[in-house]
Amino acid sequence: MNLLVIYAHPDANSLNASIRDAFIEGAKEAGHHVDLIDLYAEHFDPVLPTTEKNGDNSAVVKRHQQLICCADWLVFIHPVWWLKAPAILEGWFDRVFTAGFAFRYKKMFMKIGVPVGLLPCKKAVVLDTYGGPGFGIWGVTLNVGWRRIKNGVLKLCGIRTIRHFPLYSADSISAERRKRWLEKVRTIPSKLC
Repeated sequence: MNLLVIYAHPDANSLNASIRDAFIEGAKEAGHHVDLIDLYAEHFDPVLPTTEKNGDNSAVVKRHQQLICCADWLVFIHPVWWLKAPAILEGWFDRVFTAGFAFRYKKMFMKIGVPVGLLPCKKAVVLDTYGGPGFGIWGVTLNVGWRRIKNGVLKLCGIRTIRHFPLYSADSISAERRKRWLEKVRTIPSKLC
């Protein structure tokens, strides 16, 4: 299988970098092909230019869209800051999940349309880290950031199978829990079909 990892964290020594490495190692051990889009390493510009808004995509966007077309699974690895993904990933969605590629509008009544997902890849894995505990993220905020990405981006664009692996209290976990988490991450690719 072809897995496309979209990674968004600026620190090469972060827990997210360890998650990325463990996932990719596990994928290769399982015999999968892996492509990596490292948004910070690529210096991806998250700002949507007017030319792209009007349908004239840059070479970078076209390359990322081509990688998506070749993928069986999209894999997102990122921290959650201020109840959302880093701005660089949010901007990536703006620039890459474009109308005509990721979705279109189907007219339902007069000028009212509903989005129809077009992404050729229908499966995604999301591995995200949170500074706060799960009971706080869900109990206080209902995890609006995750629900928005799941429903307002991935499902809206046609992804039907979504596997979510959150790591709560990531800033304060013990070395032992971190090791167990990375071992779990390493096994995820072998379970993808």
